[in-house]
Amino acid sequence: AHGARVGLAPLARGLHRIGITANTVTVLGVFITIAGSALLAAERPLIALLVLLAGTLSDTLDGQLAKAAGGGTRFGAFLDSTLDRVSDAALACGAAAVGATRDDAVLFWSALIGLVASFLVSYVRAKAEAMGLKANVGLAPREARLTLLLVGIGVWGVLGPFVVFTAAVAVVAVLSTVTWLQRVAHVAAALDTNKTR
Repeated sequence: AHGARVGLAPLARGLHRIGITANTVTVLGVFITIAGSALLAAERPLIALLVLLAGTLSDTLDGQLAKAAGGGTRFGAFLDSTLDRVSDAALACGAAAVGATRDDAVLFWSALIGLVASFLVSYVRAKAEAMGLKANVGLAPREARLTLLLVGIGVWGVLGPFVVFTAAVAVVAVLSTVTWLQRVAHVAAALDTNKTR
C-alpha cells in the first residue's frame, strides 16, 4: 500500500495541476467499483478484477490528491468514508448475486454476513470517535478484507477454481465479525477505564 501511494504521488501532483480534485476522484472511484461489482455479478471475474483494481487505485489516489492540494478537507474525509461504504456494499452485492445465480448458499450468506459485519466495523469506529475514543483496532481492517476479496476474484479469474472465491468471501465474513466484536470489546474496556478513574 505504501509503494502504491509513493508511485501515485507524481500522478496526483499532475492531476492537481490541471484542476482535478480529490473529491472528483473519490466519486469516480466508487462508480468504477460499482462497474467492477456488476461484472463480478455477471461472473466475469478477470475483467471484474481489473476494473476493481482501478477502483482501489482511485481510492489511494484521492488521498494523494488531497495531499498535493495541501491537505484534505473535512468534507473530503466524510465523502471518502461514506463512499467507501457504497463500494463495500457493491462488492458484497456482486458476490451475493453470484451465490444466488449458482445456488451457492455458503457464498450467498457469507457475502451478506460480510456486508453487515463490515458496516458494523466502520459504525463502531465512527461512533467511538464521536465519543472521543479510538476504535481502529481489530484483526482485519478494510484494506485487509478488500485484499482477500481481490485475491479470491483473481484466483477464480486467472486459475479457474471458483471455490477459492467462495472461501475468500467466507473468510472475510468471519474476519469482519471478529473485528466488529474486537472493536466493541475495545470500546467497552475504554469506557470502563474512564468510569473507574
